[in-house]
Amino acid sequence: MAPLSYAPLDHGCSFSSDVIKEGIVATSGTTLRILSVESEGSCLGTEDEAFNSNKVDLRYTPRQMCLLAAGGHEGTKKLVLAIVECDYNEYSLRRKSAIGFDPSGSEVKNDDVDGMDIESDDEEKEEEDEDEKKVRATPIRGPVPDKPGQWGSCIRLLDPSNGCSTLDCIELEENEAAFCCASVRFNSRGGEALLAVGTVTGMTMHPMKFVSSQIVIYRVIDGGKLELLHRTVVDDGPVLALAHFQGKLLAGIGQTLRLYEMGKRQLLRKCELRGLPTMVKTLQAAGDRVYIGDMIQSMQFVRYDTVTNKLILIANDRMPRSITCQELLDMNTIAVGDKFGNISVLRLPHGADGRAVDMSGTRALWDSSRNDATPRLETLCNYYVGEVVTGMTRASLVAGGSESLIYVTVTGRIGALVPFTSRENVEFYTELEACLRKHAPRPTGREPQAYRSYYAPIKHVVDGDLCEIYGKLGFEEQKKIADELDRKVGEVIKKLEDTRNVLL
Repeated sequence: MAPLSYAPLDHGCSFSSDVIKEGIVATSGTTLRILSVESEGSCLGTEDEAFNSNKVDLRYTPRQMCLLAAGGHEGTKKLVLAIVECDYNEYSLRRKSAIGFDPSGSEVKNDDVDGMDIESDDEEKEEEDEDEKKVRATPIRGPVPDKPGQWGSCIRLLDPSNGCSTLDCIELEENEAAFCCASVRFNSRGGEALLAVGTVTGMTMHPMKFVSSQIVIYRVIDGGKLELLHRTVVDDGPVLALAHFQGKLLAGIGQTLRLYEMGKRQLLRKCELRGLPTMVKTLQAAGDRVYIGDMIQSMQFVRYDTVTNKLILIANDRMPRSITCQELLDMNTIAVGDKFGNISVLRLPHGADGRAVDMSGTRALWDSSRNDATPRLETLCNYYVGEVVTGMTRASLVAGGSESLIYVTVTGRIGALVPFTSRENVEFYTELEACLRKHAPRPTGREPQAYRSYYAPIKHVVDGDLCEIYGKLGFEEQKKIADELDRKVGEVIKKLEDTRNVLL
């Protein structure tokens, strides 16, 4: 069996005719659809049919997105997708309109040229030309600002259940850029889902400076409209990460981690942790722990003590990593991706949380000031992808299937790391990988293990791309490798298909 990658269907039943022997007739909204499932390769999931996608044209580069519930009543709540977009060296939409720039690139037509009738053939030609223009339409770059620190940014709401249609789009003020967003439920607001957005005004990259930084709180009304509640100005650095934490808002502001409570006119500061290495880039929270991804100095694990109302650093990673994304695997384990194309899995050592805090007064203050006293995270896995990893999540692509670590890269590639559940699979794929290193062709001329260890040695990860080459080899080479593994060719191919079917 294989999952059907298609638009959401309301009803369906079997269908057979002279043209389609085995098919499905179904309704999707107000349309009637007849589907035909090809038997060849359907169990493997081809590259074109592996995923069902919806394309949404955005105004700027998307920076982050989050799901939040819209509506006030339990029966009318629905999920909407919030996306924050921004671009550097770009005018805002209001400024472009004031200049006279039209992003659509449409030309002004003169209706009364000579007052002559145009032949039908010419009209058909014009219609064909217009259709070709629509097909080949590409975004047009607007005027380039003459000063540094110019940003264009907006906040967009999409409806995932209706073809990702745009519900609302708010253009931000001049030179204001939105970098992060999060769905937060404050206890003081009765658990209502609010949208928190971190914005920076007048930011330049080299040197790194900015005019002001704000945390903006929005409320979703009427099923898909954004209503501004208030703005909170912060002065410790740019806001690049936000997260919901125990009915409060957790914000990464430069080198500071700060916890906020909802107020009437602005957010109220509850507690903070200063002195983080460089700049907070990513945030995740679970239980009483906070997982901080630093822009240069890898991961920091922090615990929130409710008795003393303090954020306490319990462990960090000494290996420098420029974190771009992270995903929590369990309370002690986290997977991270960096801007150099590496994926790593880090784990908190056993008992490190208990050693991090000593409530005996001066000793706790002394230990917390020593760098060597902070426990070090252990590196469980390391793998070089070859592209900047922009996002990752733990999910199952098949209903009822086991979870895998899904990641995406800057070029749009989607990959997955599938966990092995038995020692037999680990030994089989390790031996197969070793054989393919010797016998498989090298299109790039590089040794596979050296390539996957480009920045750090590969650790506890099998190269799936290399194992897939086995099915493309000739029969003689396949038989030679299968003999080294003490297996038949069919058994090796079936093992590869079974592993692929676990994911797709």
